[in-house]
This record gives sequence, structure tokens and C-alpha cells, in this order.
Amino acid sequence: MALIEVNNVTRHFKMGDETVRALDGVQLSIDEGELVAIIGPSGCGKSTMMNFLGILDVPDSGEYLLDGKDTKKMSDDERALYRNQKLGFVFQSFHLLPRMTALRNVELPLVYSASYDKTHSLSKMKEMAISAMQRVGLGDRLEHQPNELSGGQRQRVAIARALVNNPKLLLADEPTGNLDSKAGKEIIQLFQDLNRQGATVIMVTHDPEIAQRAGRVIAFKDGKVVEDRANS
Repeated sequence: MALIEVNNVTRHFKMGDETVRALDGVQLSIDEGELVAIIGPSGCGKSTMMNFLGILDVPDSGEYLLDGKDTKKMSDDERALYRNQKLGFVFQSFHLLPRMTALRNVELPLVYSASYDKTHSLSKMKEMAISAMQRVGLGDRLEHQPNELSGGQRQRVAIARALVNNPKLLLADEPTGNLDSKAGKEIIQLFQDLNRQGATVIMVTHDPEIAQRAGRVIAFKDGKVVEDRANS
């Protein structure tokens, strides 16, 4: 079943007197349970594409259906609610709060959602955060602060935070960009494990070796999809 349907999406930006076509008639479909790598040179449109997939932006034309919902018709509040409940984000720079423990960082999405989701008590939120930390292999690092963790461990905390709400879709933007090759391979192995457990994962990467470990590769150039292939 298609989780994502992108139909003839365009997005243009003004840069001085020039109009830049960041996305130019993009058409693609991604099913639940896929592990997809988006690749391409700088300025090819892949980051703009990720902003759409994460409902952080809307197209100038075309449509983006996420789990059957037309994201262009959502209000700002509906988009924020959907991002918090249905999407998980992993970034190159981790974005962990330095004065909080790893566990408290992972709890944050649950704290933010507490205003509209009254089913999670404080004890339930802690239990969910611990479970997410255990999923990424850091059950013994709950009370460590980010500066007490390696780069790979900090990225695992960020992944746990993205997983804590059990999202339908996990979006990762250059998740290995700040890691050495060994830690990067461990993070991609983790994504593969999560995918085997049922998670739908889309990641942007500039590293062809990382992309090769995805089940499918979508290549962008000049705002267009120029290749869409399954890895053998």
C-alpha cells in the first residue's frame, strides 16, 4: 500500500531576479515498509523534497498524499499535529539539548504532545522513552548527557527520540554526515534493523555506499527524478 504519493509536484524559489526550480514535476510513490535513499548533488532538490515529505513546506503545484491525506489541504495546526504523531525526524547535527539526559531528550516529543494527548501519564511517557532507548541499543545510557556520549551514540539518541511516538514514517537527513565511517555503518545497520521490524525509512545521503544499503534509491538532478531503482 502506498504511504506516499507525490503527483507532479513543483516548487520554485526567487533568488534575486532568477527563479530556481527546486522541484520540477516530481512524480513518485513509496509503499509502507520501504527503506529508501534519496541521492543527488548539492542543489538538486533532495532537501526540498524532504521538507515536503515532512510536511514542513507545501508545493506550488501538484499534490502530496501522505497516508491518503492531501497535505496541501491541512491547516498549519493539522500539519504540526501530524508531524508530532505520525513522523519521526533524524538530522545530521543530532539537535539534542545539552543539559538534559539522553532519556529526557527522548521524552521531549511526548511532552510536546501532552497538550492534546491525555492518555500518556508521566510514568507512561518514561516507559515509552526507555523502550525507544532500548530499541537503539542504549538502555544502559539513560542518564548520560550528550557530552558523555560518542557521536554515534548521540545519533542513536536522536533516532530513539524520532521513534518514541511510533511514527508511520522516519525521515533522516544526512544521518551519517557527522560520523566516522564505522559509526556511520552502525547507524545504517540500525535503520536496516528498524526497517525489518516494519518501519518505513527515507534518508537523504551523499554517500553512495550508504545508499547502496537501502532497498531502493531515488536520484535527483535539477529538481527532477532522474533514476528510481531497487538495489539488488
